[in-house]
Amino acid sequence: MLSFAETDLVHRDHAIPGLAMVLDPDTFATALRRAAPDADLRTAQITYRRYKPQNFCRVAYRLDVAGAELDLDVRACRPEDLASWLGDRDGLQVTGPLGHGRIVLEDRAIVVNVFPNDLKLPQLHHLADPGKRERVLRKLLPDHPGLWQGELRCLRYRPERRYVAELRAEGETRALLKSYTPRAFTRSKHNAKAFHSGPTLRIARLLGCSDRRRLLAFEWLPGRLLFDLLAAPKLDLQAVTATGAALAALHAQVPEGLVSWTPEATIADLLSLSLELGFICPELACRADKLARGFTEQLAAGPARQCTIHGDFTAKQVLVNQQEVAIIDLDWAGRGDPAGDLGNAIAQAERCALSGELSATRVELFRDALLEGYARTNRPLPERITLYTALELFRRTRFPFRAREPDWPQRTEALLARAEAIWDMIA
Repeated sequence: MLSFAETDLVHRDHAIPGLAMVLDPDTFATALRRAAPDADLRTAQITYRRYKPQNFCRVAYRLDVAGAELDLDVRACRPEDLASWLGDRDGLQVTGPLGHGRIVLEDRAIVVNVFPNDLKLPQLHHLADPGKRERVLRKLLPDHPGLWQGELRCLRYRPERRYVAELRAEGETRALLKSYTPRAFTRSKHNAKAFHSGPTLRIARLLGCSDRRRLLAFEWLPGRLLFDLLAAPKLDLQAVTATGAALAALHAQVPEGLVSWTPEATIADLLSLSLELGFICPELACRADKLARGFTEQLAAGPARQCTIHGDFTAKQVLVNQQEVAIIDLDWAGRGDPAGDLGNAIAQAERCALSGELSATRVELFRDALLEGYARTNRPLPERITLYTALELFRRTRFPFRAREPDWPQRTEALLARAEAIWDMIA
């Protein structure tokens, strides 16, 4: 059932005739049962949604079909765009619990791709089939025969973007397997070889690479996510301080061939977000536009710092194992402003405080310990950490809607208000 805010959204967007259906799990499940009457479809749950007003809406669904989970990539578009969204019809032929690899609801301009059918990640066909998977793993991991017959456990799947899974064999032998689109594979393969471990920083070793299948396999690192430690009864400040030092060590490395993340790209994303947020939550439109333009002015006027950065650094990208700190997922590493990494990590903690997962005091302790550890390496703290904290909080205003969180309009406004409050400290 659609919420009041979602119903209002549908009424204002007449360009996408299937919008109401894909946003409502019950209505969508009913339509899917008509399209696949032989399937034992029990429930449908939204796990992620991406919306470009008056253009398209992509929704990731997880179904319960006869007691087993099944992932779907569902797209609602403008009727005139349906043909372009269909792509290569012959490329999606793996049948499954719904019968077809693809279901098209033409009257609503909706396209449903059933996992492992993915036009930009065709290698998933081979990973989903145990026989084909073993042949792929033999070539990908020739020096690790214990993993050839391993089982896959999906950790993260973004249709047509990336698939990440745990590969586990007998005896607790494990590896991390990633599947990429062509462009992302080139960058990620380079980054996987560009960084090295040191006294304060652990980097996962690359175990195997398949250019043909666009697959990378990494060693499985032990430890607990720093994100989980943040919510523990007692915050491990030593682990946070060590994380700051590890990030500084990453920033100090100078690999060749990294991509550059420019202020212009950030500015374009902020302005696009402002328009998106203004349509989804019209009452926030003026505030979002004002804040986005304030950020863009600061970014345009400031120095274009270019050093090595993680590019997506948060407490979920850090593994702590006793005194060892590993920074993982270097797919977005490049050249940019190091303040962005620190600001992004602090913004994540701020969001957790807004949702009640952390106290404001815990956020301050985390921030201070992270920056203390960074500074202990004698590497100067970047100048615009507060700016990037506010900016990354603003970027997170997308998240409540995308994750379909309860009371997502209120949570969106709370994120915007906190971003404004931090911005006011420097504006």
